[in-house]
Amino acid sequence: MFDNHAIYLVDSDAAYRRRLALDLRNQGMEIRTFVSERELIQAVEGLPAGCILLAIRTQEPGDQDVIRTLLARRSDMPIIVMRVEPSIQEAVQALRIGAVDCLAIPCSMPKMRAALDYAFQLLPTKIADRESVAEAIGLRAHLTRREEDVLRGIVAGMTNRAIAQHLSIGVRTVEMHRANMMQKLRVDNLASLLRFAALAGIMISGEDAA
Repeated sequence: MFDNHAIYLVDSDAAYRRRLALDLRNQGMEIRTFVSERELIQAVEGLPAGCILLAIRTQEPGDQDVIRTLLARRSDMPIIVMRVEPSIQEAVQALRIGAVDCLAIPCSMPKMRAALDYAFQLLPTKIADRESVAEAIGLRAHLTRREEDVLRGIVAGMTNRAIAQHLSIGVRTVEMHRANMMQKLRVDNLASLLRFAALAGIMISGEDAA
């Protein structure tokens, strides 16, 4: 399950970091270690896809921001959080933000292997999802401003006539922009268009939907 997959271990405790890295290497796993979250954040965008083992040893409110930052930069990498005696609240919060598991420090090797096994089962889907998002963002970049306006209107649930009134243009003009937009985005029905919008991160504000 771990063949050709990297594990990125982050822990400020040098002794535990070295010991865990050695134990994982003895299990045949490829490990790269980092002494701080900042060091990994700076490097993560250039790393091959893998699993992140993130030790969080503080109790500060901003601790969870590290998970958010890593996922924003590399949504394809499953994150396993490690804490010293994590509370149920801390574990639930980590999972809610996007981590795939929360382990106690120290963690037995069977539990560690089970968590990594699960993370690497998720990896192919996460990689495919990230590639789909990148493709959607790339296609969106080819839209004109008016085509983007029409797209937002459709996602907001507006009819062609309502979009025309909202943009102060003719219905036929909306239809033309809609056809061009769907051709550029390589979709041929509303369901596919809505899936594209979700991948591209198109959010509709109250003003857009008015």
